[in-house]
Amino acid sequence: MLALIWRWSLRFLGTLLVLLLLFIVYGGFAYRDQPLRNSEATRDVSFLKTGHAEIAYRADGLNHDDTTPVILLHAMFFHMGMWDTWVPELARSRPVYRFDVPGHGLSSLADNNDYSLQSTINTLRNFMDHQGIDRAILVGASMGGATLFNFAAEYPERVEKLVLVNSGGLEGHDKADSGGLPDGAYWVLRYLPDWSLNQFVDWLTADNRASDAFKSEFIHNFRNRDIRRGIIGRMQDFKSPETLTILPRIQVPTLVMWGEKNPQLPVAQAERFRALIESGGSPVALRVYPGAGHLLPVEGVDSAMQDLLAFVNEEAGE
Repeated sequence: MLALIWRWSLRFLGTLLVLLLLFIVYGGFAYRDQPLRNSEATRDVSFLKTGHAEIAYRADGLNHDDTTPVILLHAMFFHMGMWDTWVPELARSRPVYRFDVPGHGLSSLADNNDYSLQSTINTLRNFMDHQGIDRAILVGASMGGATLFNFAAEYPERVEKLVLVNSGGLEGHDKADSGGLPDGAYWVLRYLPDWSLNQFVDWLTADNRASDAFKSEFIHNFRNRDIRRGIIGRMQDFKSPETLTILPRIQVPTLVMWGEKNPQLPVAQAERFRALIESGGSPVALRVYPGAGHLLPVEGVDSAMQDLLAFVNEEAGE
């Protein structure tokens, strides 16, 4: 009896090893590295060497150079393309800049392997310096929001207004932070199937759905080796531990925009952002969007676009 069980165990293990080998071979082909730099994705994209990386960026509305520019900063896992539907309207009245942080989108990896919050703040400051931008309206989503409110506290003279779209930065203080990823997670990301990446975007967008084109581009970007390395590096390094003391230091009008069904950052955090910023004396407008999730710019929430335009174009003191 024991001999029979042993033989069946060996057969079972052998079958598992064969299936694993087949999956590795299939995955190695189906999920092979996808080049980004030499593709259609680089059309109308400029590159700038700043700090420890080459930054990819886009600039629109430059004919309105007499008005304060807007700078858009994307969420973790994504890139500056997440702002595509919002940029045309914003660029009707002022310059609009957006860039990919190192290790995301078309930007290079950081040559010093530093993907920390402070490094990202430095990237933004260097980008503004190279573009000759003394003062800007800053709009950030998720990780981008966490970067921008820390920047606004550190460099208040360079910020006219601040917009936080489902901002990160409070999750650790709400004991909902899952922490960084181990190095071996790279291989898990390497073999994630397309359907799981589609599901990830659908989960983030709650009742809404991103377009098939957006999801297809997201998957294509995810198949790039450097982007996966950048994601791992940023999830390991990027922390905003002083949020509770940083937010009251913000001294500019702020708009907090939140999806009611945000599955990643609960809507209760929106009210905490407002309370903490207002405790320092700055005015805060809070907008919550029913049925919306974590990716407002790609969810087709028209009211969010209108709220952003009204806030950006509102004259001081109104």
